[in-house]
Amino acid sequence: MSRKPLSFRDILVGLVYLCSTNSETGVTTAALRRILRDSADVRPPGETTASRRKWTRLSDEARVAVIERYEAGETSTALAEAYGVAKSTILGILRANSVVVRRQPLTLEQVSEATRLYNSGLSLSQVAERLRVNQETMRVALLKSGLALRLPTGHDC
Repeated sequence: MSRKPLSFRDILVGLVYLCSTNSETGVTTAALRRILRDSADVRPPGETTASRRKWTRLSDEARVAVIERYEAGETSTALAEAYGVAKSTILGILRANSVVVRRQPLTLEQVSEATRLYNSGLSLSQVAERLRVNQETMRVALLKSGLALRLPTGHDC
């Protein structure tokens, strides 16, 4: 006969009992924490299963290498991918070490795609989000390409 899976409430009640003076097992707080950690896949109803961002702290040696590689011409985006950190982390390291950060213009392919998306009716914000670029960088590139931008939503001139 198959057993019904335990509910989150049942699990909590069982854990509280294990820690009570009525229990013959004498489970310690440390053991209880270990049980909870090991049963991380058991979540209460409605709790999200989305994984949390893993924070990566770069060593001093890696920070020096980031600066050297950036000054040699690599982009902050490529470095962020290489080190498994956010682009803002790379830019923060560069700025903290007084490295002049280069503007990263869009490629011709990106400008072409941005133009197509913008002409299809998407807003600047939507196009920038789709292309995963800064909105101002994209706006400047579209203007340089000769595209006439629409008035922002809500402006009736």
